[in-house]
Amino acid sequence: MAEELVSQALDTAWTVYRTARCEIAVDDSRRCDLARFLNLRVEAGETDIEDLSLEGLAFLRKLDRSRNDDER
Repeated sequence: MAEELVSQALDTAWTVYRTARCEIAVDDSRRCDLARFLNLRVEAGETDIEDLSLEGLAFLRKLDRSRNDDER
């Protein structure tokens, strides 16, 4: 069950993210970071796929901001 939750939320968040950021490759390292983050959220008890997807998108935005700060 947990694996399915992570997989569905990962696919949803990654698809939405890449739609908005078309320059991001399908196999970008952020996808692995997102998968780890979602696994932690499921281990913490989150079970709603929509909530997981939204949390995943927020996580990706934070990653983007962090990377942009590092480039400055």
